[in-house]
Amino acid sequence: MTTVRILFVAALMAISSLACAQETMKKGDKNWTDLEKQLADINDQWVCAHKYHKDQAQDCVDFKNKIWPETFFEVGRQGQVETKQEMVKRQTATAAAHPVSPGDAGPNPQDFKLMAVYGDVALATDHTVFKAADANGKIVVTDEANVLRMFVKQNGRWVPAGAALVPVAK
Repeated sequence: MTTVRILFVAALMAISSLACAQETMKKGDKNWTDLEKQLADINDQWVCAHKYHKDQAQDCVDFKNKIWPETFFEVGRQGQVETKQEMVKRQTATAAAHPVSPGDAGPNPQDFKLMAVYGDVALATDHTVFKAADANGKIVVTDEANVLRMFVKQNGRWVPAGAALVPVAK
């Protein structure tokens, strides 16, 4: 009977420790801001933006293929839902047609904000500006979207899980 009581108390302590661990992160505290910075960096990697920009378009596609989990998906600006496999195929075709990605062409996320954390799931938003070279080779803004970015913790690491893009009306 004593062994059962000890196991019961140990189980209660473990459950309450897990509950407390999830409650330790509050919006605006150091843990929150540290996670927000970490996820913003992962977001930049995810879209090959800023310091992670790759001049060869296929290099970016290959990188995304490695960091996106198999269940990654995205709801695009026109409302289409694409799986990781569909996105890699489409982006590979685009990279073949336009192999060089000059300057900061491509998606450029701005105003990244961590909005919610639920255990191993984090939700964030950003404003993404899409840029491309015009006929003269000058990099110009082609489109903008507000984006819901979803992250999950897998094997102790935060990874991109999906996104939903909402076009910004001009």
